Amino acid sequence: MKIGFFDTKEFESKDGKQSPFDDTVVKRELIVKLNAIRSRYGKPIVVTSGYRSPEHNATVGGVKNSYHTLGLAADIRPLSKNMADLPELQRICDEMNPNGGVGFYNTFVHVDVRGEHARWDERG
Repeated sequence: MKIGFFDTKEFESKDGKQSPFDDTVVKRELIVKLNAIRSRYGKPIVVTSGYRSPEHNATVGGVKNSYHTLGLAADIRPLSKNMADLPELQRICDEMNPNGGVGFYNTFVHVDVRGEHARWDERG
């Protein structure tokens, strides 16, 4: 099912655990934020990690009570694998999410709607 620019399948936990798309799993405010970011960016983006089951989150080394397990976070990257496009997407996420978390990584950007300003930079 499409919600704006995104397909709900993009937000499913990668371990195959059921993660239905509704406000009890993936929060609507996250989808609204990502659609606004995508609209401003003007190019397709890919959700590399959306909802994570607690088991999958532990497997990938996510922190306990990760915003991914709460349906409040997504890791995104440009559709093109050209990493030259990533800094622009990261800048837009930073500007458009003043009351949420934005994490900068070498190959993606983390966006969450935690309700307070948080920034971190894990680029090498």
